[in-house]
Amino acid sequence: MRELTITEKVKKTLQLEKTGYIPVIPTASAFVANQCSYSPKEYEQNPEVFALANVEVRKKFGYDANAVGCFQGVVEEMGKGLIDKSGKVSVNGERTVLKEKDIEKLHAYNIDECESLRIMMEKVRFLKQMDPDCPVMAIADNPSMSAAAMMDGANFYVSLIKNKKFVREVTELLMEPIAQSVARLVEAGCDIVWLPMPTLGGTCMSKKHYVESCLPYNKQFIEKIRKTGAKIILHTCGNWNDRFDVASKEGADALHVSEADLETLKKEYGKKIALMGQVPAAFTMLMKSAEEVYQESLQQCLTAAEGGGFILSADCGLPGNTPPENMRAMIRAAREAERILGDRC
Repeated sequence: MRELTITEKVKKTLQLEKTGYIPVIPTASAFVANQCSYSPKEYEQNPEVFALANVEVRKKFGYDANAVGCFQGVVEEMGKGLIDKSGKVSVNGERTVLKEKDIEKLHAYNIDECESLRIMMEKVRFLKQMDPDCPVMAIADNPSMSAAAMMDGANFYVSLIKNKKFVREVTELLMEPIAQSVARLVEAGCDIVWLPMPTLGGTCMSKKHYVESCLPYNKQFIEKIRKTGAKIILHTCGNWNDRFDVASKEGADALHVSEADLETLKKEYGKKIALMGQVPAAFTMLMKSAEEVYQESLQQCLTAAEGGGFILSADCGLPGNTPPENMRAMIRAAREAERILGDRC
């Protein structure tokens, strides 16, 4: 029997299947830029070099996905050139829709003219060509996250209380363009869509407002992505402990958690949705010793990997200057956990 490819192992993990393998998937764009043999300018501006750098560093350390993103091209294309909250001409579309009447000023989104989408698709294609057995993970803001960026965060939160209709109008306007753009990324070869939601958690809004104004659109968006065949990971960045019950039912394949009790989550949701996380990116991966990283990573694997459905990762984006020995320690911990758990993971 042939050995499973990395992509197959990761997908089976996201399907809650046991493979005897614990994938390690850091969101490591800054780390790659710091560790690769190319200049920062080459890495940022040349899609082929970006792919070469990611494959070089992934193979050097032995983790299990190449990541591209974050796609924010719809907000950029619809809002660039407009005057933003600070009175300046916007280059990224953010903070350009402060009142309902500002919606009328937005540009129509032309998917075929979106330069950031074209570049991201090119990166995905290069990665699939250079590292075909490894999954490509595209990062993208969902419609609620994009609405918050376009409306300005503070204005978005106030509107959740005082003008829900405004929030709905902007979110609905962004839904189809973002979904179509993500579908293009999947067509280009993306295997996993990773959706960060730092501004939608308990640190920023109540569960009530999340359920009323974000959850319906998150579910609708995820349903659209699922039709493309891609796997979906929700990054519940920050404190989501009061709303894992609803987040776990949004339709994603996994929750990438950061401030959670893994043991409790595994018991309550581990048979319904895969889990990913949650070694602290700053306080552990960046600041602690390799041995401390190893011990924390091993404990998390032993807590959540039994029964399958667990991906080891940092709790958020990996700092660029993370010591390389700490990355190796995280991966070494996954291999040791596999030895301990055997066919139970």
